[in-house]
Formats: sequence, structure tokens, C-alpha cells
Amino acid sequence: MKDRLFIRLKSDEESLEWGLLSTGESGAAFKEQGELLLDDLVALAEQAMEHQVILLLPASRVRCFKVKAPTRNRKQLEKAVPYILEEQVLDNVEQQLFALGSVNTDGMLAVNVVDKAYLADLLDRLKQASIEPDFVISDAACLPLFDDAWSLLEHDDAILVRQSANEYWSTEADMLADLISWNLQTQFEENQTVSQAIRIYSPDENTELLSGMAGLAIQKMPVEDSFEWLCTQFSYSSINLLQQEFSSQKKHQMNLGLWKLPAVAAAALLVVGLIYLVSQMIVLGQQRSQYEQQILASIQQLYPNVTDVNTGLIQVSNSFSTLGGNAASSNSFMLLLDKSLAAIDTQTIKVSQLEYLSSMAQLSFDVETSDYSTLTAAQNKLESAGMKVDMRNASENGGVWSARISVGVKE
Repeated sequence: MKDRLFIRLKSDEESLEWGLLSTGESGAAFKEQGELLLDDLVALAEQAMEHQVILLLPASRVRCFKVKAPTRNRKQLEKAVPYILEEQVLDNVEQQLFALGSVNTDGMLAVNVVDKAYLADLLDRLKQASIEPDFVISDAACLPLFDDAWSLLEHDDAILVRQSANEYWSTEADMLADLISWNLQTQFEENQTVSQAIRIYSPDENTELLSGMAGLAIQKMPVEDSFEWLCTQFSYSSINLLQQEFSSQKKHQMNLGLWKLPAVAAAALLVVGLIYLVSQMIVLGQQRSQYEQQILASIQQLYPNVTDVNTGLIQVSNSFSTLGGNAASSNSFMLLLDKSLAAIDTQTIKVSQLEYLSSMAQLSFDVETSDYSTLTAAQNKLESAGMKVDMRNASENGGVWSARISVGVKE
């Protein structure tokens, strides 16, 4: 895995800690780390340009909720969720960002809420320092998740607690016992069950946190560097707060729908090349010849002097490089595409809206088919082909099932 730059805003919100995490055969560890004032962020600009950036916000800034999903259509959920949670959030819903997670098997949707003005101001300060994050999450969301226990991290400026997949928060040490007791009681009242075990991660092997709480099973887990350990626990399944109007606009994401006019022409060539690649794999005999003629006609609209498909594909490759694609990202892109199209039956599934995130070596695309079982069969076949697969936003409209599939290489 490529090195990743982690930036954690401290609870005073004017200082931060950072670390460049590298993963090798012996595990993950910081190659470099340090602390800065927020006003001195520009010192990290060069590293931010070269690596994926993950920004950790104080857990006190992010509120966690679960709601019954009225639909699985993401656009509709973005409109409905703020009003479902209006009474719980209390603040003006128009001023809050409702970042959506996934819908679980029980139909419950995980939601993180953060103040829009706060997030916009913070992202603007980073942008002024030439830093644009790929992921923004609560720092407590990095804590490990267990079925039989809560997890807690004792860090220098906060106590971070994670109760479940989408219940995490922070507090000061002198309030920890009261908040743990209150949350245990709330859990019991809601579910008639209660977790009475907690794993405490701390650089202090003799920590006395929660030692006076009767009936609570405590397992102490020493960690040498609490910030480094926290970053090693980060998971891409966490809710990324960069959603809706805050979606990342990094150039290397190659989002076809966001390119300006000069880039659109090259993007169109890339799509033409992909269509040709698909035709190579799924079209035989006369059908292939027909596809070649269609592709050549499309290429000639932008390159009138091109007289054969192969020359046109060379133009496509050159356009890819011009837009920031290098040999490594191009090879990774083509590898994922080859594997995906080999695993998907394009006679029954329509593939569209390709998007390649080079920083994560992840290919995403929309699919449409006539029934849900075909979608799940495609997901299983992709996983059987050795890929890491995430299928989101599966929904049915007028007898057509659609979803967004993201694939990457398993680590």
C-alpha cells in the first residue's frame, strides 16, 4: 500500500499532529511525524501533493446517528435524512452536513452530522496551504470495532470511545466514568442488552481509567505511540465526510463528470478506447467489425485525420497521460478494467459512468440489470476473481436494478 499522510486536528482546534504512514512487510509505522500549528499547515503541502491525505477531526465535532432507511436510493436519502433527524439534531438542518454511510442488513442507515460552516472553514484553510484531503472522518471512528466489547484510546489531549459501528465520541478523563455509565444504561434501555467489557488502549501500561467501575470487564492494551496506533486502525469503510457539496475535487480522481471542456475531449477519447476494449472481449465476427467502424467514426470527430482504430487508441493513450495519468496508474486502471469486464456478463448487465481513483487504485462504475440476483451474482464473481468489491446504492426503478460498484486489488 502507498504511504498515506494522516493529519489529526487536536481538541484545541488550533494545533495538529501529523504522520506519514508506511506499510511494509513488518506492518504499518510512521516514516515521519510531528506537530504543527494550524497556521503552519503549508509545511505539509509537498507531502500532501505526493500522498493520499486523511484528515481526522475531533470526535466532539461529529455526531453519530442511525435511522431506518426509507429507500436505498442515495439521492433520495440525502434529501430525506436531514428531516428524519431534525428533532434529534436540534440545529438548523440546512446548516448541517448529513454524511451517509451504508445501509445494513436490518435496513438501518449510519449517518454522521457535522456543521457545514465549520467544515467549509477548515477545508478552506487547508486549501490555502495547498492541501486537499481525500478522506475526512472523526478521529474516534478509527478505533477498532468488536462484537463483544467497546474500545477506548487514551491519547494526550482526549479520551476516544467507540461503542459500535457508528457510535463513537470523545471526552475528558474526569467525565469518562459518568459518560460510560450513562451510555451503558441507554444501551440497556434501548436493546435490553449491554456490553460490560471494554478494551483500553493506552501508552500508560498502568492506566487507572475506569478502574473504579464495578461490573465492568477491562482489558488493558498497551500501545507505544497512541497516534501512530490510531492511524494504523483506519478503515476505508468509515463514513467519509467529503460528501455532497464537499466531495473531493482532486485532479487525480479523474471524475469524468467534472472535467472542463478541454479535458472532456480527451475523456471522450478514453471512453471510446474503453468501448473498443469491451468490444475486443465480448464481440465476435461481424459484430466486432461494426463496433470498430462506430469507434473509428467517433475518433474522427475529434481527430479527422485518423484512418484506423489502432492509431486512434494511441491518441487515447496520449490523452490519458496529458490529463495526469502515468504508466503505473494506467496499468492499474487497465488491470482492474480487464478483470471487471472478464467477470461481468455484459449481455445482461450494462456498465457506465467509469471513474478511476488513482490514489486508491480503485475503479468505480454504474451497473444496470433486470433483477437484483444478477447484481449479487456479479459481485460474487468479481470477488471470486480476486478483487476487493464494494457495491453501494442498489435500487430498483421501473423494473431496472442499478448500483454503484467499486473494485480494487485485495491487499
